[in-house]
Amino acid sequence: MDAGLPDAGVDAGAPDAGLDAGPGPDFVIEGFGAATKGGWQPGFDVYLVTSLMDSGPGTLREGLSNPPGPRLIRFTLDGTIALASTLFVPSNVTIDGRGHSITLTNKGLVLLGSDDVIITNLAIVDVSPDSEDGLRIGDPTFGPSERVVIDHVTFRATGNNGASTNVDEAISIIFGSRDLTLSWLRFENWEKVLLVGNGDAPQSVDSAITVSWHHSYFKSTGRRHPQARFGIVDLWSCFFDDWHMYGLWFLSPYPESFGAQSQEGARVRVEQSLFRRLNNHLYDTGSTANEATRCETNGKLDGVGLVTTGDSTAPLVFNAGCSGSTGWVRPYAATVDVADAALRVRLETLAGNTL
Repeated sequence: MDAGLPDAGVDAGAPDAGLDAGPGPDFVIEGFGAATKGGWQPGFDVYLVTSLMDSGPGTLREGLSNPPGPRLIRFTLDGTIALASTLFVPSNVTIDGRGHSITLTNKGLVLLGSDDVIITNLAIVDVSPDSEDGLRIGDPTFGPSERVVIDHVTFRATGNNGASTNVDEAISIIFGSRDLTLSWLRFENWEKVLLVGNGDAPQSVDSAITVSWHHSYFKSTGRRHPQARFGIVDLWSCFFDDWHMYGLWFLSPYPESFGAQSQEGARVRVEQSLFRRLNNHLYDTGSTANEATRCETNGKLDGVGLVTTGDSTAPLVFNAGCSGSTGWVRPYAATVDVADAALRVRLETLAGNTL
């Protein structure tokens, strides 16, 4: 990807109208979100973030506040933005952190039914309290989000901040949000990774969810890679690296651990992915942590070309509770890399905000 800044003459901290939108995003998007334009649309302007403050002139929050039309947000500096409150991302926006190291901390991002959103090359770290997600896509009042791409984003927790007693999902996709692509993401020490359908919407709404998820790395996470209720999740070329329990299974809020799960009519495909787990974690005894892929309550899951790495020591179980095929056929072309040592190195090195 080209991390260059916009044309010379753009005023820092202010929009520049009338730029040529060109053909759309300057990188390839695969899967359900392939038609996403983000801010790269006719008449878009460019907003440059020049301040790491929570709000005010030149801040990311100002750049996201009521843009008059499509907007490309880029950065002129590196550093951490300590958010005092959630950032709401409107429609027709690209947040492009390429070429810089930008970390959002304390609070996360929410798409309240926003469409055509691209977020690339950011880190979201240590979000709290427990009722919040790192990123929420969709809303019970404003409805689903459509055409969303989350690319090269790191979701990280430090210390005990990733436990479910302190934070909810890294990503939640809810209320029928669809045509989404998650690519080259990195998750570290976050107990609950991705929830697809949170149970608050009926099957008639959440069965519309469609998510493509590829080339992502999960390090020392706990569960929900994903946990899918209804909808379709197509996951390929990922590395599940040593997930584990974050507490004893009988303690509130009832910790659990597993790899990928399909339930309540969801259709999940997991293809050409690596699985590694060690058997010496403190709270794993009596848990379901060895279940690498599993189904509950009529969920369907297709596992294709799944590989347990040679240094994995836990007795992994695949397709626990699963019966029958999803019957789903991928409707688009996908660059599926074989689950081998080379893929492992690429994901360990390149996933997350590395651009």
